[in-house]
Amino acid sequence: MNRTDLTLIIVAAIVIALVLGWSARWLFDRLNRLPHGANEEGQDPITVAEDARDKAEGELARIQREYASEYNQLKAELEATMDGLRLSRQKAESLQDELDSLRGED
Repeated sequence: MNRTDLTLIIVAAIVIALVLGWSARWLFDRLNRLPHGANEEGQDPITVAEDARDKAEGELARIQREYASEYNQLKAELEATMDGLRLSRQKAESLQDELDSLRGED
């Protein structure tokens, strides 16, 4: 047996081992796979997706309510501040008019 024959035998053995290993893995996967469309917990993926969608919609609605409440609160605070500012300006104008009238009397 020369060097070329030995190399061909080794290469053939490796190829045969790879083919047998791949075939055994394929057979193992075919025998142990889950039914079509089921995940590891046995639930239908569509049901899982619908549950996730419902949960996300509920969370979105909760967040929208929080932001709407915060917006209304900030709007009320702004209106109160603007009313206070308006009253302060009116008072400042009346005091300025009173000061001007007092200066005019002197």
